[in-house]
Amino acid sequence: MKYISKRLLLLIFFSIILFKASAQQVDTTKENAAVRQLVKNYEEAWNRHDPQGLAANYRIDATWVNWFGAYYIGRQDIEDHYRATHNTYFKLSHYYTRSIEDIQYLAANIAIAHVRTGLTDDKRYPGETFEFRRMIVLTKEDGMWLIQAGQNAKLEKGIK
Repeated sequence: MKYISKRLLLLIFFSIILFKASAQQVDTTKENAAVRQLVKNYEEAWNRHDPQGLAANYRIDATWVNWFGAYYIGRQDIEDHYRATHNTYFKLSHYYTRSIEDIQYLAANIAIAHVRTGLTDDKRYPGETFEFRRMIVLTKEDGMWLIQAGQNAKLEKGIK
């Protein structure tokens, strides 16, 4: 009887572990599509020059570092930055996503993505096109992925 009880307890124990592990696995097809949609939403909001729409892609407590190293804390600060820049030097800019280079899941609700982007028509740099690599940390809450933190790096000529 003791032998059966120990086996039963071990079976229950390992079943719980396996159940928890499988519950933590990520359906990458579904989640990748959701992350790609977030990237697309960001691009579309940029090209509408919609500061509120851009900021809607970030968590309330998100942080962002731009390509010059300026640091923004919180969705409102990020939105204020977009409002100021899209009313001035980004007013006629065009932003595009070249590719999503990778999406890595650290947990079922935490992902890191590297996104290649470009920008034209920045009034400060007439006629120039800039290429960037963005690193974004995303978190999923209530079924929705949003940017928790990120940073933009301007790519020098020749960087792939």
